[in-house]
Amino acid sequence: MCYNVPLGEPELSTVEWLDVLEQLAVAGALRLTLSGGEILARRDFFTIAERARSLGFALNLKTNGTLITEAAADRLAALDPVQVDISLLGATEATFDAVAGSRHTLRRVLRGVRLLQERGVRVKLNTLLLSLNLAERQQMVDLAQELGVVYEQVLKISADDNGQDRASQHQLSRQQMVGLYQADRTPFEPAVRHFASRTCQVGLASCVISPYGEVFPCVELRMLAGNVRSQPFAEIWRTAPVLQDLRSRHTYGNLPECQVCPINRYCEGRCAGLAWKEHGDPYGGHSLACQQAQARYEQQHPGQRAPQTPVQAQQPWTSHGAHLTGNGHNRQSMPLVGA
Repeated sequence: MCYNVPLGEPELSTVEWLDVLEQLAVAGALRLTLSGGEILARRDFFTIAERARSLGFALNLKTNGTLITEAAADRLAALDPVQVDISLLGATEATFDAVAGSRHTLRRVLRGVRLLQERGVRVKLNTLLLSLNLAERQQMVDLAQELGVVYEQVLKISADDNGQDRASQHQLSRQQMVGLYQADRTPFEPAVRHFASRTCQVGLASCVISPYGEVFPCVELRMLAGNVRSQPFAEIWRTAPVLQDLRSRHTYGNLPECQVCPINRYCEGRCAGLAWKEHGDPYGGHSLACQQAQARYEQQHPGQRAPQTPVQAQQPWTSHGAHLTGNGHNRQSMPLVGA
């Protein structure tokens, strides 16, 4: 459910969502992610989710965990989801609240995790690492191990769809990234970049349907492909120019800056959506990926400073995300992702 609904533009109704599910099933979608906003804030969530399960979709659920009661946990377990993803933003109440902007959140999140664990539901804790919570990284890893759940950390911060970039001030510095990579004992092997290699599966293996029926290539890349209120999903999936272009062009051979980057072998996080949000081009580079590549290079070559990337040599970019989705409303909530 989106809690920031544009005036005069209602979310899809229950009936409309049920029809979308039928369309996705006919189109051959296999896996469905229900996300938000907060999925449990929508009163008809279980009506939608239970119908999706009856249609045979493998369900992945994303929730903040704070609204999981005994009754909700029972119904979530009955859905037999592949996984329930819950955000862990700190290992202490003070840090979690500082990141989340709410009070006493951690205890409610942990209660929700334990309720699901008791019912045999697979849970994954996701941490967005920021300067605000980096000092508690190991505590969060230990907490996940103590709970017996999967743990994943990400560094990707993106601007809001209304063009605001409030979170970037808390993004890890390059030196913090180097320290993080040094603490991570997972082996790293520099990649060989083939021009025909795809950078990700955007628009090819999955897409996003917004609360208002808009179809986008992915959560980050809000280039409008169509709207299920005015066009069948299967038709959008097959014929939308945006999707066709991404399928044919989204390879390293079509990323001019990345092709000539001296440290592209160390790049792990290049994202079409973040590139588009920074400068309006999904085939460009973006600052976070360059910083991560430089940090990885410096971690692999102690004492050496990573070279500047072609992207960094250009003028700073501004966020264009708000201008390509139709209006300036904040549309971060994506309650349905169909693959």
